[in-house]
Amino acid sequence: MFVNLTGGIASGKNFVAEIFAQKGAVVLDVDKEVHKLLELDKSVIIQIRNFFLESFVEGKIDRKILGKIVFSDSEKLKILEKILHPKVREKYQEFLDEVQKSKKKIAVLNIPLLLESKSYKCDKIVAVVASPSIQKKRFLARARKNNPKNFALEKKNLEKKFEQIRAKQISNLERKASADFVVNTNFSKKSVRQQVVQIIKFYDKKSSKSFGDNR
Repeated sequence: MFVNLTGGIASGKNFVAEIFAQKGAVVLDVDKEVHKLLELDKSVIIQIRNFFLESFVEGKIDRKILGKIVFSDSEKLKILEKILHPKVREKYQEFLDEVQKSKKKIAVLNIPLLLESKSYKCDKIVAVVASPSIQKKRFLARARKNNPKNFALEKKNLEKKFEQIRAKQISNLERKASADFVVNTNFSKKSVRQQVVQIIKFYDKKSSKSFGDNR
């Protein structure tokens, strides 16, 4: 079974992906792959320099600056997506090939803005949702952890950034409508884990075939 995870900012999607991995699924984390592209891929770095020179600090791409630029300008966001998507597609194809060889029963794609870009194969969609207030709380907590010294000074800007990002993502209602399963992360980690395990058990009963047998 090929599962695509969809979830808004700070929805708990990465945690859900971790649970799938702990239960034996093979997972492609596109956020991590994008970070690698921004740090190591020469062609991506050159294009970013051409379009977003102001995002470079000491010769390297500053992801925070780049994020601030694109999430405040939809046209610039489109430019960045055009730069990254072909590379992401390459990683995706490599992932497909690896899954085929591994014969894993469940493969999980953890891709941002999944439903806004329906170009990735999947058997089922799992929507990871949380209330906006919980999302905001998590977003700010993560920012505080990453930069505790400047958090108080940056809090208002961070809140603005959070709202800008949410405004560019589809709503929880839309995610639920397009999903086969919904994982609600408003509750405890134990509750989230139980929800994921139930999804896995459901498909274990439905089929004993591996992903490779179904492709």
